[in-house]
Amino acid sequence: MKSIKTLLLLFLGTASVGMLAAEEVIQIHPRFDSGRLRTNTILDGQSFNQWTNGTGSNWANNVGVNPQGIWYSFIRFAGARAEGDTVYGAPLADLHAMLDGAGSITLRGDVLWHERDADFPVDPGVTVSVWLVPGLNIPEGQFPTFANTWPWNYDDAVKVTAFSPEETTPLRANFNAAEMDPVTNRIQMEYNLQVDLTAAVHAAIGAGSMAADTPWGIVFFPEAMEDKLDVPNNPEWLTREGTVLSGAYWEVVIAEGDPADPDPETWAGYEIEASGWVDTGEFLGWIYPVEDFVYILSIEGWMYLPAANVASEGAWAFVIR
Repeated sequence: MKSIKTLLLLFLGTASVGMLAAEEVIQIHPRFDSGRLRTNTILDGQSFNQWTNGTGSNWANNVGVNPQGIWYSFIRFAGARAEGDTVYGAPLADLHAMLDGAGSITLRGDVLWHERDADFPVDPGVTVSVWLVPGLNIPEGQFPTFANTWPWNYDDAVKVTAFSPEETTPLRANFNAAEMDPVTNRIQMEYNLQVDLTAAVHAAIGAGSMAADTPWGIVFFPEAMEDKLDVPNNPEWLTREGTVLSGAYWEVVIAEGDPADPDPETWAGYEIEASGWVDTGEFLGWIYPVEDFVYILSIEGWMYLPAANVASEGAWAFVIR
């Protein structure tokens, strides 16, 4: 008589499924770290400049164009502090070491609102380019200037990415809505803007342009204007379009890992060894996955358990008996 195999449905609960690398969140110091500038239409310097941390208008970091010129914004990292050569309470060299050894580096922030002149039938907002600028620094106690924040004044500035208005959902509908319901603390942030800085930062460190004592920053610029900087009084500026970023509560998330090594092949977050076996620890012990089935060494039997079914709270699986 042939044996009859039955399927037993089990829920496998565990707190160790999908182990993630440790992350450290570093929030920017609340003083003198972000700002905005507006250049003159003939690009001979700034016609307006301001630190934006806690200065009103929901700490708006404007990026866009208008008849007066180009708005752009920046964040300054690792600048000298009044309390010494520290940033976020850690020595600059320590921050540099963390960046150098990080598996991933992510800048997180928010788009507050999109804007445009109501007389122009175009969608609001502009595409924003993101520049890593090694060396960017504003002397302590001074205002940002065209000279020390304009990315093309720095030899090692590199464009990291660009994001369009369609890629983010602003926290508020417009300036008036933001004034009536301001974003006043980190709890209200959604971090709808996430920028991967890993490759750019590691390349800058490898090239020597970001040493342990090098201040640096991020500049946000209207991408459409990058190839038109030599056109004074450009008629495109009349559209008065803008993408407004938060000037406060930016965060850098640094995850541990070796950026030089490729990501190992994994099953549900657990590394697959060269032999094909996977050590899931307290979850299932040693297993051998084959497509959607896994052989479990502890029970010497097979289980139907696609890796996609494994979540942080556990997984449902069929055991062949």
